Amino acid sequence: MDGLVNLFIVILAGVVHAGLQLGVSALLLLYHANIGKKLKSSTKKLARSYLLGVSLFTALAVASTCYFILVIFSGSMPEATLAILTGALMAFAIAIWFVYYQRGTGTELWIPRRFARFINERAEQTDEDVEAFSLGMTMACAEMPFAVILIITAADAILCLPQGMQILAIAVYVLTVITPMLLLNIFIEKGRTIVEIQKWRVRNKNFIKIMTGVGFVTLAIFLFAFKVLKDF
Repeated sequence: MDGLVNLFIVILAGVVHAGLQLGVSALLLLYHANIGKKLKSSTKKLARSYLLGVSLFTALAVASTCYFILVIFSGSMPEATLAILTGALMAFAIAIWFVYYQRGTGTELWIPRRFARFINERAEQTDEDVEAFSLGMTMACAEMPFAVILIITAADAILCLPQGMQILAIAVYVLTVITPMLLLNIFIEKGRTIVEIQKWRVRNKNFIKIMTGVGFVTLAIFLFAFKVLKDF
């Protein structure tokens, strides 16, 4: 039972992480700058390199967090620390609802305008696989102010799994995180235009924002019920 609970926490944290939009936004910019009139094989390679960068950084972040938790707590975190973690997840839910998206009808995010211009310039100048890979790692890193609490939650649950499942759990988390970007690639390869996808994002911005915040709350409640109160 404990194994299923911890695996569910890993997956739920990954689903909530997948709701964050910085990685998707940068991938759309990359496509916009390189797609031309039709999807080229070089653009597909850039997109794959971008996804590889996001995946590698996320995997390293989770693995590093597992290591630090192991060193600091000699295993998984105690109930008192997990209780603080649940409070932090609740606070992040509020931040998602009121801070993550900027006001307006578009999909502009919380990042400073100077950094947004930097991302746009990087996407426009990216025409090599290594540059796309670097952009992917940069975007995964830039998402950390909101993703780090999810990674800590997932890492603690991963450490509670049998050793043989821990690497698999990290892979499941990473795959869950990049699922929206994988779907974006599929939609574009199937003929959807960037304009259509962006219009969909604008129409559903509030839904995504609300559900991502609800995901933080759900994760906090689940963590509190099954990890903090388990011995009471």
